[in-house]
Amino acid sequence: MKKIQSPEIEEYLETLCRYAEEGRQARVKDLAGDLGISAASVSQMLKKLSEKNLIKYEKYGKIRLTKKGEEIGRSILRKHRLVEKFLGFIGVKRNVHEEACLLEHAISDQVEEAIIKTMKKSMKKIRVLAEMKNGESGIVLFIEGGSTACKRLTAMGLTPGTKIEVERESTLIGPVEISIRSSRLAVGRGLAKKIYLAVDK
Repeated sequence: MKKIQSPEIEEYLETLCRYAEEGRQARVKDLAGDLGISAASVSQMLKKLSEKNLIKYEKYGKIRLTKKGEEIGRSILRKHRLVEKFLGFIGVKRNVHEEACLLEHAISDQVEEAIIKTMKKSMKKIRVLAEMKNGESGIVLFIEGGSTACKRLTAMGLTPGTKIEVERESTLIGPVEISIRSSRLAVGRGLAKKIYLAVDK
């Protein structure tokens, strides 16, 4: 996709896509809080986005992405998640989300494709937690999914760079039991499918 929007506009569209994924109704006060700006600034930007046919918006009414706005927002959200994975892949452990927020706007489609190809070549060394067996261990590289899943896993201590070992592998519907930092945790299979690790030999 040819870059035609400013990073500020892209950030709004990405945030609206996140809301849609999470089933949240977009509201001015929520956008102001999440983006760290005033409600007045949000209202002004929403008007601008509406004029560009990126959203459907009437003052005090619902905020909805147009097809064009959703396409741009999903592209930025996809690149954000890819950058988070790549940063984990190359060993970045701190401020991964913040770094991805900065880089997502600078990555062209060509660079995005190159990153995907590079990571795919190394995927044989990477495993999903849900598929690991008893006694296997590894280091968390990245977490796939929306902000809700990431927040839940971060609260459990499952962040990039964390060493874990499987104590009891998952059944078709059961959780994975792991040891992490001298503690034992049960991770539901759904969440375990979102955790990618570099597995020890």
